[in-house]
Amino acid sequence: MSPNAPNVDVYLDGSAVLEDVPFGAVSDYLTVSATEHDVEITAAGDPDTSVFSGPVTVAADTDYTIAAIGEIGEQADQPFEPLVLEDDNSEVGSNQSRLRVVHASPDAPAVDVTAAGGDVVLFDGVPYGGSGYAEVEANDYTVQIRGDTDSNDGDVVADFDVSLNGGTVYTAFAAGYLTPDDEPADESFDLLVAQDASHN
Repeated sequence: MSPNAPNVDVYLDGSAVLEDVPFGAVSDYLTVSATEHDVEITAAGDPDTSVFSGPVTVAADTDYTIAAIGEIGEQADQPFEPLVLEDDNSEVGSNQSRLRVVHASPDAPAVDVTAAGGDVVLFDGVPYGGSGYAEVEANDYTVQIRGDTDSNDGDVVADFDVSLNGGTVYTAFAAGYLTPDDEPADESFDLLVAQDASHN
């Protein structure tokens, strides 16, 4: 989810587990032992160009999402790092959806997330790196990303059409640059929705 990073390879305890991962890609869950693991992220095909190296600890019987957020380079406003999120993939009703929003846009302020023209507030004041869950009726929505205000009626910076199925858990990453530079690698702001679990 880093908007200026190249495609990357991901190593777990010295072994490649994901290769040539582009911006916005979400892998299937990987099964790993419950312990501390050494994680390294490198430029794809170039194991000597490491953009992150460090420990990540996971617990037993727990689902996690690990998102690479931030920016690479000396001028980065937000450092490149893995954001470790514990997932709630528990059962959700057949007419309901569970939606998590993750703020991964390094140049965006805190945001409110609304639907139905602003009448429904899904998330309030989500800072960079922040996340949260909401359960909503399974339906088609136009989701608005707004600047954070006390009344949740800030200017809409982007809106996206999202279809949510019943009995399903989703994560939506608000990622990319609100105001990208002219660099070819810079990715523009987008809402990237991944299905985490289905109980149908």
